[in-house]
Amino acid sequence: MSHDKHRPHPGILLSHAFELINARGNDYDNANDLEQNFRESAAVASVVIGKDLTPRDVAMIMACVKLIRSKSAPGKLDNYVDGMNYLAFAACFNGLVPLPPLGATATSKNVVELKEAGV
Repeated sequence: MSHDKHRPHPGILLSHAFELINARGNDYDNANDLEQNFRESAAVASVVIGKDLTPRDVAMIMACVKLIRSKSAPGKLDNYVDGMNYLAFAACFNGLVPLPPLGATATSKNVVELKEAGV
C-alpha cells in the first residue's frame, strides 16, 4: 500500500479520539463520571437481556457496534475514532489504565504515564 500524502498519520487519529472524549463528555449530565455512565448503561442492559453486564461489557459491545458500522460505512471516520475510544474505555474499566480526566488535554505527561503503565 502506498502512502497517501493527504491521509493523516495514525497518531493524529489517536489525538482526535482523545479530544472527542472531552468534547462529547461535556455534553452529558454525568460528564464528570464516565464510568457512572457505563454502569447505568450496564444496569439497564442487564435488565433487558437478563444477564449481568459490566461497564467493560458495554464498552466492548459499543466497540463492536462501531466495527459493524465501519463495515457498512467504511468512509466514515467517526466509526473508527469512536471505536478506539470504546476500546480505551474498556481497558480503563478493566483496570489496565486510569480513566481519563475529562477536560484534559494530551500532553507528554500522558504519554509518559502510558509508558509507565506498560502501554
